[in-house]
Amino acid sequence: MITAEKMKILAIDDGQDTLDTLDSAIAHAFPAAGFLTATDGPKGIDLALAEDPDIILLDISMPGMDGYEVCRRLKEDARLRNIPVVFLTALKPDEEIYEKAFEAGAEAFIVKPLELWELTVQIRTMAKIKAANILRQTEHDQLEVMTAQRTHEIAEELAAREKALELLHKSEALFKTVFAVAPMGICLIDSKTGKFLSVNPMFSKIVGRTAEELAAASWKSITHPDDIKTQSDNLASLNAGSEGLFQLEKRYIKPGGAVVWVSLTAAPLPAYSGSGTRYLGIVEDISAGKAAEQERVKLEEQFRQSQKMETAGSLAGGIAHDFNNILSVILSYCEFLLKSPRLDDPCRADAEEIKKAGLRAAALTRQLLIFSRKQVVQPKVLDVNQTILGMKTMLRRLIGEDIKLSAVTTESPALIKADPGYMEQVLLNLCVNARDAMPKGGKLILAASLARVSEAHIHLNGTIEPGDYVILSVGDTGGGMSAETQAHIFEPFFTTKPRDKGTGLGLSTVHGIIKQSGGSIVVYSEVGHGTVFKIYFPQAAGAVETAEPPAVVKTMYAGGGTILVVDDDSSIRTPIRRALAQDGFNVLEASSAEGALALCKRHKSPIHLILTDMVLPKMNGSELAAQLALMCPEIKVLFMSGYTDHAVLAQGMLDPDKNFIQKPFTLDALIQKARGICPACTPPHKH
Repeated sequence: MITAEKMKILAIDDGQDTLDTLDSAIAHAFPAAGFLTATDGPKGIDLALAEDPDIILLDISMPGMDGYEVCRRLKEDARLRNIPVVFLTALKPDEEIYEKAFEAGAEAFIVKPLELWELTVQIRTMAKIKAANILRQTEHDQLEVMTAQRTHEIAEELAAREKALELLHKSEALFKTVFAVAPMGICLIDSKTGKFLSVNPMFSKIVGRTAEELAAASWKSITHPDDIKTQSDNLASLNAGSEGLFQLEKRYIKPGGAVVWVSLTAAPLPAYSGSGTRYLGIVEDISAGKAAEQERVKLEEQFRQSQKMETAGSLAGGIAHDFNNILSVILSYCEFLLKSPRLDDPCRADAEEIKKAGLRAAALTRQLLIFSRKQVVQPKVLDVNQTILGMKTMLRRLIGEDIKLSAVTTESPALIKADPGYMEQVLLNLCVNARDAMPKGGKLILAASLARVSEAHIHLNGTIEPGDYVILSVGDTGGGMSAETQAHIFEPFFTTKPRDKGTGLGLSTVHGIIKQSGGSIVVYSEVGHGTVFKIYFPQAAGAVETAEPPAVVKTMYAGGGTILVVDDDSSIRTPIRRALAQDGFNVLEASSAEGALALCKRHKSPIHLILTDMVLPKMNGSELAAQLALMCPEIKVLFMSGYTDHAVLAQGMLDPDKNFIQKPFTLDALIQKARGICPACTPPHKH
């Protein structure tokens, strides 16, 4: 029996890069397989004749002799015709290419650039095809032998009646042997009752029943209910005098409920010696092929889902980034209005409402940024056990007394690297969803565990690569979710709750935080049987990082200090400059990193703090900070951003020792942040 792991694979391609890629991929997926290469058609044919490979991977476009001609010559050779040929092409196959390929005798296509999963599936499928080809060739050879033998028997019968009778007995014995050892299932069915009159051992093996059990059964009693009508219609067409046979794919149900897919070919047999009409059925087990097809469809659906989530994330992040800048301007000028002594009470109330609406909008865009993984986070090494235990008291108050909360932790630390605040938000959102799924009470289980994943696991929302993981699971005994709901739960604004009960951003926020932290989330749910979310985080090394107490701000100067504001958007710089100046600071401005560096060089007095946007033309905020550290090591830096996807912030992460404020922010919050970072920026006392 040929197996994908131990077979011999020949690749014929004039591109050395493709051959190297195939060599690496096959060595990874099938370490025990042999791999042969040829750089043109004639060499490939010679190598195939010399080595007798199990599968041939063949490039279509090659100089001298193209892939179609090579394939035709391979299939014309009696020794090579059973070897499956898979075409490699950089073009998307169209109808003309398919027609030429299958006329030449190819079995399948793989489109370049090569995908490991597709190559693996095709190689496994071709291994099964070759095995089937060998079986079919064996059957063909046996049938030829039988035909020749039968012809000889007839000739002998004409010559000598006695010898013909002896040969007839031999032929009957041979038929019984073939029936018993045939690699295909064979059955004989009564046309009126549908009962099995005779079955061979292979048929019994396929359907999982003994010959005695089948003698008391009918084909309908072991057929999947959804396939009974189709087979009945086909049998009726045979009775109506159609072409004389039919083929269909159907399902048998084994004892215990397991389903086996088969290809059935059936034909009527004429009545003789008073017997009624019977049907002869030939059955081939195709469950493996069906499973491979279902796996391919599953992988394609997972890929489409991943693309959809990435597209939604990019759209959400772009909108949130632009909207954050607009909100910064709105909130800044709203603060100016509220600080004005000339603003009367009715107008002040209106301005307060505008500010509240702006802050709600800022919270909404923050969730969109988290979903799109473009929110700047400051990860630390933390213990998931401590996160769970630290939130138990708050979660008990949140979920209510009718829901029993349990927490399971690991004996050793379960260390991950993530933003502690966002991790608490993940737990909070998942527990709120679990509470809403259990309106009549139930159980909520939080658990941490350690696991080693030995091979890649592909799921609906991505892939879990091999490695050591910390698993955080949140399970409930609620109503569960349908497969359709599970396919959409992480999309922004998707919700099954009433319109006034949620925004639909809770789980999309969870998804974004986990992805940005390098993790992966898997959901297991069934209607009526609850839901479990499992979050896989790569294990981290090092010691748990605890939050440092806030530094004591000491006044070092009688003045307010000098702040340089760097942002390429003048609508952002203007209100910031105005607010800082009103609070007693000396404010300088620059619209680019280059301008900021030039200003620092020519400015005679000390500059105490640089307030810079992360994304600037030509040179980003981090690069500006690095340049300033060389020029003026004493200058403090405060970064601000709506988001950044710049390479300097890998996946939007900022080192914990960097000072950062998220747009949109209130001007009061900015001033307090500046004072906390740089004592020299404390303005003089106001009387």
